[in-house]
Amino acid sequence: MFGIIQKKGNENKLCGKVIGYVKIPRPEPGSGEESPFDALVSPDGILAIQGDYSKHQDFESFRNNLQQSLPKSLQEFLKTILDDDEIRESLDRAKKISVNIVPQKGRIGDFFPVPAQFIPFQSEEILLNEDCDIYFLGDFSSISSAHLFLTGFPILYQSKYREQIELENEKEVDNLLAEIDGENPAVENTELEQNLAVNLSGDLNSYKGNLLELFSVQILPKMMYAIEESDHEIFIANITTVRRFMRPYLHQQDIEEMISILQSINERKHSTKNDAQSLALLCKKISALHHEEFEALPEIQKKLEELRMES
Repeated sequence: MFGIIQKKGNENKLCGKVIGYVKIPRPEPGSGEESPFDALVSPDGILAIQGDYSKHQDFESFRNNLQQSLPKSLQEFLKTILDDDEIRESLDRAKKISVNIVPQKGRIGDFFPVPAQFIPFQSEEILLNEDCDIYFLGDFSSISSAHLFLTGFPILYQSKYREQIELENEKEVDNLLAEIDGENPAVENTELEQNLAVNLSGDLNSYKGNLLELFSVQILPKMMYAIEESDHEIFIANITTVRRFMRPYLHQQDIEEMISILQSINERKHSTKNDAQSLALLCKKISALHHEEFEALPEIQKKLEELRMES
């Protein structure tokens, strides 16, 4: 449509990073046809605009962990945790996560109302080596027409990319919930099952996502994978990572209680319903304290005390 040609990438699975470019004739020096964009035009007449809509760290970590297949021995454990209404609501909310578009600062693109930047390339060959979706938007004789087409294109790309991401996100959440409910068997994937390490950058002070989601969807499942695979080294490394990440948390006894339960499961090589319920409640308590949802704490604390008395 409109003569747009995709030079690189898969239109059915956009990566979120895009370059659109046109070819225009370079004005002769001193011709009076110079424009502020001349410095951005390559010697072979390329003018390009670039956008990156792929950066949503919370969603990415959440999606990566949804792709983990579930060993059968963990089905009941995770089902107990994820059957919790609040955690299920967190998963349902994740279906609606959209990609945040925040233009970078300090580039000429900031002066135009588009979520992208004009980027200079020395040649079309160099541009085509970029790791992103690349589109040739056509030949233009007028810089003003080329500029208008270029600034509109990232909006079209962004809308298509966001649609694909939202559909993919919705499908993965539904698949995980169906898998936990026993509606479809876990998919065998040795490579993913071996990805047992908990990867957390920074610490709690820099984390901007939902803590309940992080613990229930990433941290606890990977801890349990390590136990299932009897990978003691990874299990200990994961504990170290969680302690480091949660160091700013003011109630360290909650973290240590969670770790103690996991260590006990690791020693026994099996979990109990009490273990799963306690871990789910600790996830909720830690999240409530961090997000200042204090009204939920009395009920959580009461249930935790009851479980402690039973064990």
